[in-house]
Amino acid sequence: MNMTDEQLLGLLRSDRETGLQAVMSAYSGLVYSVAAGILAGEEDRREVVNDTFYKVWRLRDEIDLSRAGLKSYVAMVARSCSLDKLKTLRPHEPLSDNEADLGIDVDFEDERSAKINEKIIAECISAMPSPDREIFISRFYFEKPVSEIARELGLSERRVEYILAKDKRRLRKALIKRGILI
Repeated sequence: MNMTDEQLLGLLRSDRETGLQAVMSAYSGLVYSVAAGILAGEEDRREVVNDTFYKVWRLRDEIDLSRAGLKSYVAMVARSCSLDKLKTLRPHEPLSDNEADLGIDVDFEDERSAKINEKIIAECISAMPSPDREIFISRFYFEKPVSEIARELGLSERRVEYILAKDKRRLRKALIKRGILI
């Protein structure tokens, strides 16, 4: 029997074990597909499937179906868990204090300010042209070494460093212009 998102979520909230089994039955293929698109290892993919459903189960009372369907929510959690797993698998060279510093102090302590600042940063990065956006995300989110980014994109290390410096300056200007909360 196919259940609606409302029915699945209701069951997950009222009968945790049966509800979890029903949600897993409905969406395990989707979660595995999301993980397979990001991770190479079978064991890592299975771990992400487990992590995803654990997180959905843990946050069951906070899921708001008026914002998105349960399928979309599960896919979003799967992507987040997959990216988190990918970050743990990649060796990285830590960002130096100088490299990570935009030259402004951003308030991420106050919850309201943090949400506004994160939104501004995400919009600024999304507006970057390709391959700048991919380079920026690879370096500052995944903390990949410049040499690896250059190799993956077929660019020189010097070109990657130039793009990073240019985009960092551009991001700083955009943040100040858009009124980032300090």
